Amino acid sequence: MALRSTLNYNQYRGHTLVTAPLAEPVSVFDVKNQLEIDTADTDKDFQIELYITASREMVEEYTGLALITQTWKLTLDHWPNDRQQWWSGTRQGSINDLLQSGRASQVLLPRYPLQSVDAISSDGVAVTVASVFIVDTQQKPGRLIVKRGATWPSVLDNANGVDIEYTAGYGISALDVPAALRLAIIQMASYMFEHRGDCDTASAMKKSGAQSMVNAYKVIVL
Repeated sequence: MALRSTLNYNQYRGHTLVTAPLAEPVSVFDVKNQLEIDTADTDKDFQIELYITASREMVEEYTGLALITQTWKLTLDHWPNDRQQWWSGTRQGSINDLLQSGRASQVLLPRYPLQSVDAISSDGVAVTVASVFIVDTQQKPGRLIVKRGATWPSVLDNANGVDIEYTAGYGISALDVPAALRLAIIQMASYMFEHRGDCDTASAMKKSGAQSMVNAYKVIVL
């Protein structure tokens, strides 16, 4: 019977929004134009704003993107490593949860495009990022790579031993966000307004045509 490595890729992983985007990538004016509503009529503005935010959050969750600049915190039990127990049998679970070759020297940051890694602590002790890590903002998702000759900061075998705070997004302006993603949000928000009370964000994404527009921006990590 074959021996297999146990499932152990930085588990468990917590991911928390620290600083929300300061603006939405589309405006109430954009959605009103799509719906052909008189822009002087402000009675439904608050409702449209909610649909815009819900649509943007759905697009970000579906793709893994951060559109307007925002800050996140990734919490890990420990740094990745290759020193794991062996066991006999078949491991059931998602393929992207399994430890793969090369991952023992890097940590993937879930939201992208990555702008910067702002702070890291290991067992509550601040880590000097530039001394230990290469911050790769080119890959999608972005990643932390241990520098040649450096080692992972020490961490005890406790829960939530590692905190990584990072900034992601296309920029601070709606114009920094690709046009296809902005149009997808407009279409979703408009569809939800027209079918208010009768659909959720997932069905609005599919039925409005937004899903096919954002698929090109979705990265599958294996």
